[in-house]
Amino acid sequence: MPKKKNHIKSLPLSEVAYQKIKELIVTLRVGPRDQVDEEWVSEELSIGRTPIREALFRLNAENLVEVVRGRGFFVRDITLSNLRDLFETMLILERSAVALAANRIKKDQIEDLLRINSDLRQVWLEKNFLHVTLLNSRFHRIIYKATDNSFLFSYLDNLQNQSQRLAYMCFIKDLSSYDMQSHAELSIKDHQSLIELFRQGNDIEAVKVISEHVKLFQRRVNHFMLPSLDILDAVTPLQGIKV
Repeated sequence: MPKKKNHIKSLPLSEVAYQKIKELIVTLRVGPRDQVDEEWVSEELSIGRTPIREALFRLNAENLVEVVRGRGFFVRDITLSNLRDLFETMLILERSAVALAANRIKKDQIEDLLRINSDLRQVWLEKNFLHVTLLNSRFHRIIYKATDNSFLFSYLDNLQNQSQRLAYMCFIKDLSSYDMQSHAELSIKDHQSLIELFRQGNDIEAVKVISEHVKLFQRRVNHFMLPSLDILDAVTPLQGIKV
């Protein structure tokens, strides 16, 4: 691992450790099945082992790491079953989230979505894929927050952690075989459509847009990771979600 100091003085030490370790996992600097080197993290951040352990148990609760008795913390693997479960759950929960958000979102949250989508256009052009992944995640988490439903937010927040890692995995593959520019344009267009539908309070159309948006992401994952699999073909879309 690279020796680069990174201090975030305004945050609790456990939060600093959480953000750092999560970034290492999302960007695959610590890959699936790899052990998290607690000693290295402690040295890198100049903090003790207790806040690092707190961060790791938090990541364990989010299903990003697992505890192996007598050995330590390891990054969870991504399996075929994981992906099937993730996309089935994502399709259901994202549809529920936008249906609620369309009726509950606040003006300042819509402004935040507009700003983030504008920033996304720029980082796509710069091919700054870590920032693309982080900004996209922030966009969706604002929608989750706008549901004003703590249980739904918790489930979707956990799901977003998993999808962040998948998104970045796709970016480190050979991109020449996939029209990433078209993908970016479609993704940003979906975001803009959602923003306009939220302004109108149109939950039915918002559900249709997010359904296609999830499938767009799934097609990208299939292309880079599972070329012979079409997970969502086995998922029956929910019809007419009403809140």
